[in-house]
Amino acid sequence: MLEIKENHELYAERLLSYRGKVTQAELELIAKDMENYIHNMSANRIGNAITATYAIEGDKVDIELLIPLDKSVASTDAYIYKDQIKIVNAVVASYKGNPIGLRDACNSLNQYIIEHEMQPITIGYNVTRKMDMINPDNTEIDVYVGINPNIL
Repeated sequence: MLEIKENHELYAERLLSYRGKVTQAELELIAKDMENYIHNMSANRIGNAITATYAIEGDKVDIELLIPLDKSVASTDAYIYKDQIKIVNAVVASYKGNPIGLRDACNSLNQYIIEHEMQPITIGYNVTRKMDMINPDNTEIDVYVGINPNIL
């Protein structure tokens, strides 16, 4: 199931960020390392991760992984602390279903943007609202794309 909505906002505070070109297996290791770093800093994750995919090159993905925290932490060589992320005037694709179908949902969102003559100014930011490991068809993911508010 897919619902597309306009004029929404993505806002999150106190984020630990990783950006790099990695394989899926490497990304899973990085996510675990980030969780360890968060724990070692006496902080806690306060919500689901946000991801932004910039490019796919063979088996590597240029991705940013953002984890919301309950308090600020120090940046490291590998991870950057960000006070906030804010995307206003976003078009949102609210997807419910197996994560395998997310690519089709993103294609539908891109088609919607084209058909409505919108000008995207960000890439898609994926926010997992619900992950159901027992029944993946119940997974809920929102994809936010910032749109230029100017009329040209």
